[in-house]
Amino acid sequence: MHTPRKWRRSFLYYLAQTRSKVKSLRNSFKDVEVELYDLNKKAAPYSRFLNIVLASLTIISLVMSDILLLDSHYGLINSYFEFAIVIGFVFNYLFRLILTSKRMELIKSKILETILFGFLMISGFLMFLDYENILKILLELTGIESAFALLAILTKIYLLVYLIVKVVQALPILLALKQHPAQVIVSSYFSFILLGMILLMLPRSTVDNAGLDFIDALFTSTSAVCVTGLVVVDTATQLTTFGQVVVLMLIEIGGLGILTFATLFALFLSSGLGVGQMTFLKGVISEDSAGETLNTIKKILGISIFIQILGAIGYYISWTEVFSDSGFRLYNAVFHSVSAFCNAGFSIISNSLADPENALNWGVNITTILLVVIGGLGFTTIWELVKGNRNRSIKQWNLSIHTRLVLISTAVLIVGGTVAFLSLEWNGILKDYATSDKFLVSLFQSVITRTAGFNSVDIGALNMSTTVIFLALMIIGASPASTAGGIKTTTISVIILAAWAVITGKNKVEFSRRTIMPQTIFTALTAFTLAAICLFVFTFALTITEDLPFLDLIFEEFSAFATVGLSRGITPLLSDGGKYIIIISMFIGRVGSVTLALAFANRKRISNYNYPTEAVIVA
Repeated sequence: MHTPRKWRRSFLYYLAQTRSKVKSLRNSFKDVEVELYDLNKKAAPYSRFLNIVLASLTIISLVMSDILLLDSHYGLINSYFEFAIVIGFVFNYLFRLILTSKRMELIKSKILETILFGFLMISGFLMFLDYENILKILLELTGIESAFALLAILTKIYLLVYLIVKVVQALPILLALKQHPAQVIVSSYFSFILLGMILLMLPRSTVDNAGLDFIDALFTSTSAVCVTGLVVVDTATQLTTFGQVVVLMLIEIGGLGILTFATLFALFLSSGLGVGQMTFLKGVISEDSAGETLNTIKKILGISIFIQILGAIGYYISWTEVFSDSGFRLYNAVFHSVSAFCNAGFSIISNSLADPENALNWGVNITTILLVVIGGLGFTTIWELVKGNRNRSIKQWNLSIHTRLVLISTAVLIVGGTVAFLSLEWNGILKDYATSDKFLVSLFQSVITRTAGFNSVDIGALNMSTTVIFLALMIIGASPASTAGGIKTTTISVIILAAWAVITGKNKVEFSRRTIMPQTIFTALTAFTLAAICLFVFTFALTITEDLPFLDLIFEEFSAFATVGLSRGITPLLSDGGKYIIIISMFIGRVGSVTLALAFANRKRISNYNYPTEAVIVA
């Protein structure tokens, strides 16, 4: 059926007239739109400031509801805060919606905020008409007492997310300041330790609803962020699920690197990073090329998450006969997978892995060993093993000198530690084990002692010779750019190679047909020297503050500084002074003594002159 020509002409005529009137009306309001645009531009900073204020009120409200709600007076004040937060959010959104001349763009760009605003308006309208029972389904699902409490919680969740986004968006600005990477690393670890401490002090973090006290919360947070595993409270029995999740998140962030997460998050919230910021991050993750920095960070997270998923599957299958509840078994599997890969050693099983069902469980042991070894190899080494050395032919598989040193030293330490433990404890702590189990336990302890801190035997029952071997393994630790601590396998390897070059009369340090740079040798000697000084000072300090056996104290200090987490059972017995010493040791051990020194040292430029040389008798 064809439309009559007269109708089409009429339609086109009225359409043209409508367009003309709309254009005329828009032109008449053009000055108003310009004024609105200018006003909106001037009001934008005030709107952002109001959101920051509301987010701050949200934090205060959460603290009051979690800590001070026992007092009805604080409960009343908190209700006023919640009312101010909801009304302030609604006012702020309407304020921007009225001022802007591009309302649809605002609605699309702030979709989450728009949805929340719409939900608040509909809910408020229903409450005003006394139709609050319509929200009954949501209230039953969430367990919240009133509709307004639900609105307040949703608003506070949005404002907290807004605050986190703004903090992360500030990362590119921080990187643009061109600070030394060491300073940012130290400050970022310190900041997350304080955040974790605050969360662990909340009543809901502990089963007694009292929260950890200051020193225990600081100790636990430091141990988690520094992936150490030393504990002054039992993670399994004294922390609630909330407290355990806080510890788990601190382990993940501390193990994989705080700036790694922050950088990727910032990329999702902005268009990218500048050349100066990329160069900065290149120094943070020890990447050779600034252009490869972001790819390296993505690889780090991708590989890490994939390995941890596989580890969780391994634990889940291995604990089929141990945990009947599949949900609880999955929770344990995820927690221990993250803890093992990050070389943290935290466990939500009271006796760690020393219970019979875990100590001799081949699935649990092999899964833990693989996660700890892979996490301790370092991301650079893992990626080179996966893709090959990008500077050489993949087909020929010519590994870099760094990867060769890592693999050789790791293999030597694992085999050497296993043989030493097996021979020294054959008739000792391994006396009642079957031969196959003796090899399994020895291999497990050889791997774990260098980095992770899980234990399948009583560490306090080891003989003195084995304990000395453990001290050596702990202080060597794992490899650079990994989740583990210690002075690193490559550091010891370079020092040994340098000593061998002196003994054999060479004037260069060589390995695998390559010459190691003098700067690398100086850095290795610096790391070893600073570690020796720290160990001496902190062990000496512990002998002053603690009245405990010296072997237990030196073992505790080595474990803390190397971020291992093994203990001869004295950690809960430490005085407050001793806990502070261990906290400082864990922090320095994680960020690195060289990194800490560089963060505060007054760096001097390379001089263009040389003083006359003169010999010094040193040996």
